[in-house]
Amino acid sequence: MLITVIILPLNIKQNKIRPFATQGTLPIGTADVDVILWDRLKCDPFSVAMTTTTNPLGWVDFVLMSVMLFAAATMGIYHSVARGGQKTTKRFFLADRNVYGLAIAMTLLASFISPVTLLGTPAEIYTYGGQYMAFILMQFLLFPTIALVFVPVFHGLDITTAYEYLQLRYGLSLRIVGACIFILQTCFYMAIVTFTPALAIEAVTTFDLWKTILITGVVCTFYTTLGGMKAVIWTDVLMFFVIFITCILVIVMGTAKAGGMSHVWEINKEAGRLNFFEFPFDPTVRMTFLGVVFGTWLNSLPLWAVGQTAVQRFLAAKSRRHAQFSAWLNLPFVTTLVAITCIEGLVLYAFYNEPSDLNPTEIGYLTGTGSPTSNITYQTPQGNGRSPPDLDKSDQILMFFVSEQFGHIPGYQGLFISCLFAGALSTVSSGLNAIVAVILVDIYKPFKKWNAERTHTHVCIRCFHDSLIFHASRLGTLVTLANSIFGALGGPLVATFLLGMFWKRANKWGVLIGTLCSFALGAWISAGSLINRDALAIYQLSFNWYATLTISTTVLLAVPLSELFRYLIPAEQSKKVDPKLLATFVRPKQTDHKVLDSDGVVSKKKLTENIEATEHELEKMCSRRTMRNNFSSFPPLFKSCQRISLISDSDGCV
Repeated sequence: MLITVIILPLNIKQNKIRPFATQGTLPIGTADVDVILWDRLKCDPFSVAMTTTTNPLGWVDFVLMSVMLFAAATMGIYHSVARGGQKTTKRFFLADRNVYGLAIAMTLLASFISPVTLLGTPAEIYTYGGQYMAFILMQFLLFPTIALVFVPVFHGLDITTAYEYLQLRYGLSLRIVGACIFILQTCFYMAIVTFTPALAIEAVTTFDLWKTILITGVVCTFYTTLGGMKAVIWTDVLMFFVIFITCILVIVMGTAKAGGMSHVWEINKEAGRLNFFEFPFDPTVRMTFLGVVFGTWLNSLPLWAVGQTAVQRFLAAKSRRHAQFSAWLNLPFVTTLVAITCIEGLVLYAFYNEPSDLNPTEIGYLTGTGSPTSNITYQTPQGNGRSPPDLDKSDQILMFFVSEQFGHIPGYQGLFISCLFAGALSTVSSGLNAIVAVILVDIYKPFKKWNAERTHTHVCIRCFHDSLIFHASRLGTLVTLANSIFGALGGPLVATFLLGMFWKRANKWGVLIGTLCSFALGAWISAGSLINRDALAIYQLSFNWYATLTISTTVLLAVPLSELFRYLIPAEQSKKVDPKLLATFVRPKQTDHKVLDSDGVVSKKKLTENIEATEHELEKMCSRRTMRNNFSSFPPLFKSCQRISLISDSDGCV
C-alpha cells in the first residue's frame, strides 16, 4: 500500500496566482526517511504549495495609494490657478522656460523610469540571467550624447517642439512625418506603461485590471489638462522621491530576506547567470554584451534625445547650462536606479532558486519516483522550502515577492504599488502633454484648418491610448516591448536628426524617402517577430539591434538619394544651412563675416557699429561741462562697453 502525497494545483481567484503543482508518492516503510528529508528541507510537505500565497491589501495600503493620487490631482489644481493660471502656450507647454536643472533632472528620471524599468528589469534578470546588467554601462554613452550633441542645438533655437527643427532644417513634410512617428510610438509606450501596474495590482488584489487603468487615465488627464507642464514637472519631482525611497527599501529588505548580498551573488554565480561579458557576433542572440551596451544605446535615443517628452523638458530649462546639467545629473540618477532594479532580479532568483542540499536519490523518494532517473517531471521543493511561483507573466514576479514576503507589514504593499503608480502617472502625463504640444504646434498650427481646445485633445488622445492598452497583454516582456517600439519606430527619427545636425548636404527628398522606407522596415520586422518569430530569418534579429538596423537603413538610403536630388534639382545645391541647426562641434568657426556664440549668430558689422557709437557718446559726454549731472548714466554705459568688447574665446564668441 502506498501513501500518496498530492499537492493539488491551486487557482486562487482572490489573487489570481497559480502556484506550481507537484505530485508524488512516498513508499511504505520509508516514513522515517521521509520525515528526515522533509526536516532537512525545513518545511512541511503539505505547506509547499502554500508558499505562493499573497497577502491582501489592508486599509493602510489603500490610504497610501489614495494620498499619492490625491497629491497628483492637487498639483494640477494648484498650477491651474497659481500666477494667473495656464493662459499662454509658452506657460502651458514650457513652464515659461524658467525651470532649474535639478527639477528638470528629477522629472526626466520620473518620466522615463516607468514600470518597464521597475518591474521589467528585475523580471528580465530573474528569467534570463544577469547579462542585461550591462545596460548600466550604456548610460555612460547615452547621457554624454544627449548633453553634448542634442541639448545645445535644441535649446539654441526658439522652438516649442523637437519637430520644428525638422521644418527649419528640411521642410514641412519631414516635420509632419516626425510628429506622426512620435505620436504613434508614444501611444504604444503609454499603453504598455499603463497596463503594467494594473497587471501587478490585479495579481495580488481583487481589483479588476480595467478599473486600475481607468483611474490612472483619469488622474493623469485631470492634472495634466489643468496644470500644464508645471503641474507635470512638480508632480514628477514628488514621484522621484517615491520611486527612489521605495526601490531602496525593497532592495535592502529583499537582500536580507534572501540571505545577504554575498549569498545572492554566490547562488547566481554557481548557476552561471553572471555572464556579463559574452561577445558572440550573432545578431540573432537575444542578449550579448555589444547588443545590450551599443544596441540599447541607439534604442534609447528616440526616447531620451529626440522625443518631444525629453526635448520639452530641456526647452523648459532656464538656460542651456541648466538643460545640460539636467542631462549630466541623470547619469548618476539613472545608473543608480537601474543598478538597484538589476540587483533585485538577482535577489529574486537567489530567493526562489536556492539549490537543494538533497541528492538525486533523496529527491526521488520525495517525488514518489523512488529513483533519481524518471521520465516524469516534478516541481521539487528548493533547499529552503520555496518554489518559484507560476505566474501569468514573468513581469509580475517582483510584485508577487513583495506581497508574499512583506505584505504582512502594514502599508508596505501600498507603498510599492504607489511607486508603480508614480512611474506610470509621470510617464503617461508627460506623454500626454508632449503629444498635445506636437498636435497643436506641429499639425494644427501649420495648416490652421481648425482650432481645438486643449481639454478635447487630451480626451481624444486618452481614448486612442486606452484602446491600445488591452492589446498589450498579448505581447512579450516589458523589456522586449520597450526596445522593439523605440528601436523599430523611433530609429528612423533619430537618423533624421543626426543627418540634419552632422551632414550639411542632407536634403528633404533624400531624407524623407530614407525615413519612410526605414520606418516601414522596422514596423514590419518588429510586428513579424512578435507574431511569428520563426516565419522568416529576419524576424530572428534581436530587439536590441532594431535601432541600429533602422538608423543604418535611413543613412544608407538618405545619403545617395540626397546626392541624387542635389544633382537633379539645382536649387538644392544653392541652399545654405543655418549654422544654428548643426551640432556645435560641426559648426564652422567663421561664416560670411559672422561669429557664432552658444545661442546664435552675432553680426560683426553690427558689433563694430555699437562699439563706435559708444565711443562717440563717451567723447560727447566728456566734453560737456555738465558731466556731473550726467554721471548717473555712466555705469550702464560702461557695462554696455564691457559686454560688447569682451571677446573671450578662440571662436570669436561674445
